[in-house]
Amino acid sequence: MSNPSTLGPWLRRFLAEHIVTERNLARNTQKSYRDTFALLLPFVRARTRKPVDRLALHDLTARRVRQFLDHLESDRACSVQTRNQRLSAIRSFARFVASRDPVHIEWSAGIRAIASKKATPQPIGWLGKTQVNDLLDVPDRRTPRGRIEHALLLFLYNTGARASEATRLVAGDLQTGRRDGGHALVNIHGKGGKQRQCPLWPRTESVLNNLVQGRAAGDAVFLSRLQRPYTRFGVYRLVERCAARAPSLAGRRITPHTIRHTSACHLLQAGVDLNTIRAWLGHASLDTTNIYAEIDMEMKAKAMALCDAAGPGPDRPWKANKGLMAFLAAL
Repeated sequence: MSNPSTLGPWLRRFLAEHIVTERNLARNTQKSYRDTFALLLPFVRARTRKPVDRLALHDLTARRVRQFLDHLESDRACSVQTRNQRLSAIRSFARFVASRDPVHIEWSAGIRAIASKKATPQPIGWLGKTQVNDLLDVPDRRTPRGRIEHALLLFLYNTGARASEATRLVAGDLQTGRRDGGHALVNIHGKGGKQRQCPLWPRTESVLNNLVQGRAAGDAVFLSRLQRPYTRFGVYRLVERCAARAPSLAGRRITPHTIRHTSACHLLQAGVDLNTIRAWLGHASLDTTNIYAEIDMEMKAKAMALCDAAGPGPDRPWKANKGLMAFLAAL
């Protein structure tokens, strides 16, 4: 490295070596970090009036990082969660530089001292069974393209898979028509290189079998109009387009993650325990799955029915309990 204070070489080492080789993080993490700096560097360039290739580490001041985070929220209309995600990538880079060159420890400390902003939890959107059926009925299954789109939507609902997991699915991941009579299964390649198995409904097994007939084990299951594997963007566009044509979903923003939430909520309503849902969705922690226990109002209503709040009260009124009042006064 000819100039140890130049930003470019440090960033290349961070994204191409540290993230991939040393930490073995997922490809999506690398892309997310890349996108952060693809936004940050032009922002800093405009304020320093220096070409991106000539930017130094100390051009990336804590003050400019804070301005960049404000720019994300005010000018780009990003959420607090996105703002914090970008900050996490910048902190990770600052930590990497300081660990390699103690000269930059003070600079790194200034970047890492920037606080994350408290984010208000967003309500989780999900669909009722009638709405799911309306969504699945949108593709015209009389055409080859409609059958692929219907199969993709049904797969997302059956498995609760992420959009990226659906794009990585290949024919060899399907275990259908098992000779032992067992349930049809699919191997899903999840975040961080983790894998999980998920059962397939008979109708999902049928449409997927028809889809992969004649394909090699390494061929993608879901192909776009150009006969190429679907991308994450393509899956999002498909879901949004079909949702816009479903009358019961008029005015709602539906994404693949909405279908994922729907799968979890319907499993919960069917009496499936949270730990099984955690394994079904591929959550690393049960804490992540617990959010679904908070959004099913029907289950809350059933729980309320079990509580008898109209039972007889105490024999003596509360204000007559002088012993308790004396206890409170003594605290």
